[in-house]
Amino acid sequence: MINEQNFETIINLLNKNMKIIQRTDHFSFSIDSLLISEFATITRTTKNILDLGTGNGVIPMFMSKKTKAHIYGIEIQEISSDLAKRNIALNNLESQITIINDDMKNWKKYFRANSMDLVISNPPFFKFSGAEKQLNNLDQLTLARHEISIDLDSLVQTASSLLKDRGYFAMVHRVDRMIEIIETMKKYEIEPKKIQFCYSKLGKEGKILLIEGIKYGSKGGLRVLPPLIAHNDNGEYSDTVLKMFE
Repeated sequence: MINEQNFETIINLLNKNMKIIQRTDHFSFSIDSLLISEFATITRTTKNILDLGTGNGVIPMFMSKKTKAHIYGIEIQEISSDLAKRNIALNNLESQITIINDDMKNWKKYFRANSMDLVISNPPFFKFSGAEKQLNNLDQLTLARHEISIDLDSLVQTASSLLKDRGYFAMVHRVDRMIEIIETMKKYEIEPKKIQFCYSKLGKEGKILLIEGIKYGSKGGLRVLPPLIAHNDNGEYSDTVLKMFE
């Protein structure tokens, strides 16, 4: 289904159990959001979850299939936030998911410190040096891909401020920034506890990293999970990823 006026499409998610509205001129759902949703730890005591930079709300939608916890998503871009709200309504999830249109740095307007059991994020991956060649033609894509409105340090600091003691922080990012990510998490008292490397195909270099830490977690005890292969040689999703879509 396509709306020519605003470049919108509606696609099925999770074997047609959910639908999502996307815009071709905005950052669309990617498999990274599914991977981090499956990777993040949810326990029986998880009551409140926050997605930092929720985009069109796909991570809260995925998470809603795994938990009865209340899920919040905060998104700085008004159009993306509007899409997220409409996606939540389209799937009748208004009672479980709340979308906020604001800069995540303004979190104190909406939440108490130390109030979240889990903070999750699929943030901008790329540092912005000020070089014009790094910019996309569309401002909304630039904000989604580059650290302009938020950088790694501010993101992790925000997550730490919001997390309860022993709360979880989970993030998908690029492998080439792994050392910086670990150092930043430890700087803000989040101890890395679980890592998984993701590969587009068997035999390719890993580019994507899933990482999770615990606020004020005990030192050491890091687990490295088996590698996750996203696609078979023929380009189709691997059995591992297809199982996630179930």
